[in-house]
Amino acid sequence: MSDDDIRLQDIDHIGAPVWDADAATAFYQRFGKEVVIDEDLPEYNIRAVFLDFDGVYLEFLEPAGPGNVKTFLERHGPGYQHIAYRVDDIEAAVEYLRKDGVVFQSDEPMPGAGDTRIIFVEERHTAGFQVELVERI
Repeated sequence: MSDDDIRLQDIDHIGAPVWDADAATAFYQRFGKEVVIDEDLPEYNIRAVFLDFDGVYLEFLEPAGPGNVKTFLERHGPGYQHIAYRVDDIEAAVEYLRKDGVVFQSDEPMPGAGDTRIIFVEERHTAGFQVELVERI
């Protein structure tokens, strides 16, 4: 794969920590939006609930114990936390960005909700925004 083949595709999802994912999804369900993923991720101490907006997902992250989501909520309250961009090959995208000195929050991509592999970019490279790369497998 050449450098020309590495690109961000569409927005995959927008992540929003909330205290109660069922309450958060209820508003959108009134408008016919359906939950397409509802998954407990004990390795991250979260429950991830996704609503589909024509291929772009709204992800509600509910804490299930101590961790980044609970800390975010305690500091900032509910709200939008990150934006995730879809990539075809997460390994190639990480390698490509590392060549330019980009640092990630983990050494390797990790399993994510809904059969994905994910990795977060250090915010110093993204003007303070939390950016996630997602490969759907």
